[in-house]
Amino acid sequence: DATLTVTGSASVTLTADYVRVSVGVSTTAATVEEASTLNNTSIHAVIAALKEAGVAEEDIATSNYSVHAEYDYASGSQQLAGYNVTNQLSVIIRDMEHIGATLDKATAAGANNIYNIEFLSTQADAAQDEAIGYAVQDAMRRARLLADAAGLSLGGVKSISDSTASYGIVTRTYASKLDAAVGNSILP
Repeated sequence: DATLTVTGSASVTLTADYVRVSVGVSTTAATVEEASTLNNTSIHAVIAALKEAGVAEEDIATSNYSVHAEYDYASGSQQLAGYNVTNQLSVIIRDMEHIGATLDKATAAGANNIYNIEFLSTQADAAQDEAIGYAVQDAMRRARLLADAAGLSLGGVKSISDSTASYGIVTRTYASKLDAAVGNSILP
């Protein structure tokens, strides 16, 4: 039996309906206690500003908290200059019309670290499933075209492998590539 191997691919495009962003406060002071106190005050102000902007409490979570020593090397030797405390939040913003305004409020309240803005969709899993279905259809269509061109008759599917990828920024594309080995009977 001859084997025909084809690759099918498909993508489904979604508009983002929420954003996940890292928002944080970094403070430096002479002692750990002072840096922690400053940071605690600032991060609570940032959380209050986010809530005031409409971010739900369950959409705000601490993602990183770190304390480290700061050193000054200006004198030619290592001198302790103070301590840095960083508190980073993972924030979900569901109001897509006011992302900038929400982040502006967080910055005005003391946030000095904002990064990793991800535009996401609550429909991602359904879109991924849809793309996989379309990829299978595409692979089967390609197998039929190749078999017809070669004068072969298609048999059953012998194997399927799935490699899935997601791409995009504002609009997220969920794509699936499907490799299918289709068994064929060669007809004289």
